[in-house]
Amino acid sequence: MIYTFDENSRNMEHEIGNISIARIRQLNPNLKGINNDFIMDRSEHYIPEDMSPFFKYPLRLDGIIISIREKGSAKVNINLREYDIEKNDLILCAPGDILHSSLSPGIHLSQILMISSDFLKEMYINLNSFIPFFISLKESPRFHLTEEEVQELKAFYQLIEKTVSQSDNFKTEIVRRLMGAYLYKIGSILHQKKPESLSKPSKALKREDVLFNQFINLLTEHHRKERRVDFYAEQLFLTPKHFSTVVKKVSGKTAGEWIDEYVILEAKALLKYSAMSIQEVAYFMNFPNPSFFGKYFKHHTGLSPSEYKMQ
Repeated sequence: MIYTFDENSRNMEHEIGNISIARIRQLNPNLKGINNDFIMDRSEHYIPEDMSPFFKYPLRLDGIIISIREKGSAKVNINLREYDIEKNDLILCAPGDILHSSLSPGIHLSQILMISSDFLKEMYINLNSFIPFFISLKESPRFHLTEEEVQELKAFYQLIEKTVSQSDNFKTEIVRRLMGAYLYKIGSILHQKKPESLSKPSKALKREDVLFNQFINLLTEHHRKERRVDFYAEQLFLTPKHFSTVVKKVSGKTAGEWIDEYVILEAKALLKYSAMSIQEVAYFMNFPNPSFFGKYFKHHTGLSPSEYKMQ
């Protein structure tokens, strides 16, 4: 199965190609899934030498992507960082991540799951326990698994796939619970691989974790227009000082650093992939003028917008 996306499903003039799971199912009706919230695929396919890139333009999905490669290699660009993906590599993309991928010629096979943010919320898993994983994923979304780990996750995948294919009155609820178990299993595997970065303190920061998760959700929604720490603090009914303390305590980075990271990523993607001019990008990102945008961009990247655009 090769996912196809027509040019009308994205508006590259204004932003990176946001695409919904509903749209993917519409374009690929043979994909297995549940409603417009959950799709899965493990179809083997062949990529010829002259095949165009898997995604011609970057995409941003309204949910999470889990992919475990069983055959073939690929180059995957996530948030403008390129990764070489080989057999037994696991890729995790969070909502809002920018994805661009191309496959090497040959036979390809991956376990792929795409889950909408709404479906994820209704899985009733303890999302707070996954916040350390989210922070780690921003640094590296690729993990190499052992063959035993791949087969273990494949067993989960096949059980979910079988359930999706059945006509069961409680199919959606069963899939939600199975997906929750699948995510916890991935968490267990990754915890063993990176215990130092994924371990939680002995005293759980439950309230702080919830606030940080709410901040990231707000940042994903508003970073194109809002760069003020005060704005996000106000949305969470916190003083800027307390808000900054919470974010730093949970993530190790300040709220300002998180905001700058999201803004620069968006600006880089627009400069690299859209047809917008530097001036249009500046105003689209709610900067008062192109000069201010240029100074902000160079301060954080070491390059002017025009230098980056020419790279």
